[in-house]
Amino acid sequence: MSPDQFSEPKQIQMQPDFYIANIPIFGRLILAPMDGLSDPSFRWITRKLGSAYSISEFINTLDYTVQRHYQGNRLRFRQAERPFGFQLLDNDPARMAAVAASMEADFHPDFFDINMGCSTHRVLTRGAGAGLMRSPELVGKCFRAVKAAVSVPVTGKMRLGIDENSLNYREVAEIAVENGCAAMALHSRTAKMSYSGEVRWEPIAELKRLLPIPVIGNGDLVTTEKARAMLDQTSCDAVMIGRVSKINPWIFSWRNREDVSPAEVWQLASYQLTEMIRTYPEGAAIFAFRKFFKAYLGPYGIGGQAMRQLLTIREETDFWTAFEALFQGLSVDTKAPNPWFDESA
Repeated sequence: MSPDQFSEPKQIQMQPDFYIANIPIFGRLILAPMDGLSDPSFRWITRKLGSAYSISEFINTLDYTVQRHYQGNRLRFRQAERPFGFQLLDNDPARMAAVAASMEADFHPDFFDINMGCSTHRVLTRGAGAGLMRSPELVGKCFRAVKAAVSVPVTGKMRLGIDENSLNYREVAEIAVENGCAAMALHSRTAKMSYSGEVRWEPIAELKRLLPIPVIGNGDLVTTEKARAMLDQTSCDAVMIGRVSKINPWIFSWRNREDVSPAEVWQLASYQLTEMIRTYPEGAAIFAFRKFFKAYLGPYGIGGQAMRQLLTIREETDFWTAFEALFQGLSVDTKAPNPWFDESA
């Protein structure tokens, strides 16, 4: 499998906002890598809207060599997404390094990212994701091994620690940098907090003062105002936008959701569904798209029978009919030209 071929995006900004090793980064808003969300279609949408670079959903290196065909959609990216990186999930440095070397030879990403932030039970119990933070020495071994195995930069994404009794983000970050980490993103919650509780910004500012590499903040940046505030108050190099992007991908264009018209939502959503049908296995696109359209339609208070109908439709033709009718009910001209389908734009 090779990446789709697309022309390079037009670069208007002359000076990069920062560098990841030798990679110039244009922009300060980045789509966070999220399992089940950061697929090729949604990454491409957010890149066109302004996300500074792309990172894949995590690649489970434990399964990669024996179940690579199951991860096909996670391995696909467009040339115009560059800078593009694969995120690696594992707790075995040697296996992680071997898979990274194989992936670099086959797919030529611009960088690799090591997942130290996933807090789901099945990941934590095997010692991967945020579970790596239980052993800072193992973190160092992972970065050292992957860095030695590839010719591109290696970055990381982590949390504050496992819980309030183990806030070791500073130690982990320093060890990662000592072993080749070129940029660090911090989701400023513990693994135990998952996605609940208040995000603390001071640790992001602390890492920015401490580390000689770019620091990227993450956590509950639900509006453009919050994103600007985190940038201003922590002096971090960029911020990662996570779950709110499912509701408002326009945030990467520095727009809040209330500023987006129903017609714009239809244009983006219909393009996204078309792309997912093109790239997902037969029949899988409708199921995968449900989480997005529920989020897109959320602000309009649509529920009851109309939403239940959409959630249960399996056939693409029937789904399109119901989906289009719903937006027509919002006074959207669904037959008007859709600029999203102009790939030269």
